[in-house]
Amino acid sequence: MQQTSIQSAVRLTWLGLIPFIVTTVLGAVNLWQITALQAFLVYSATILSFLGGIHFGLVMGDRLERPSGRLLLCMLPAIVGWLSVAFLPALPALVVLALFYLLWLKYDLTAVSEDWYQKMRKPVTFVVTGCHFLWIITVASERVLVHVT
Repeated sequence: MQQTSIQSAVRLTWLGLIPFIVTTVLGAVNLWQITALQAFLVYSATILSFLGGIHFGLVMGDRLERPSGRLLLCMLPAIVGWLSVAFLPALPALVVLALFYLLWLKYDLTAVSEDWYQKMRKPVTFVVTGCHFLWIITVASERVLVHVT
């Protein structure tokens, strides 16, 4: 990958944290809390799907070994995200999503060998899971008064 493409990917990835951070802050300060939580959950599932899509693209470009198994595995983030948001109450959905981000990071770091990607993924995943845990605290402390599914 060319250096300009790497720089663009890194910038866009960091900019992609804005919806996580903004909705988390809104929830923590009790502004538009229900809407912020719904937006957070949908965005989280969307980004999780995107992480699986990265592996789909690598398989399609013949950059990963065992392509048929990897194609099946790369569908997992989308399925976990969808099931969490569509069928779980907010608190369990937040827990499942946060844990899956951490599990997928572990898999990601073994599957994608580019140094720039590995250096970027760790702190970004820390911020994303940190936002999930702040939401977990907010929801668990009953600061979200209405049940969100």
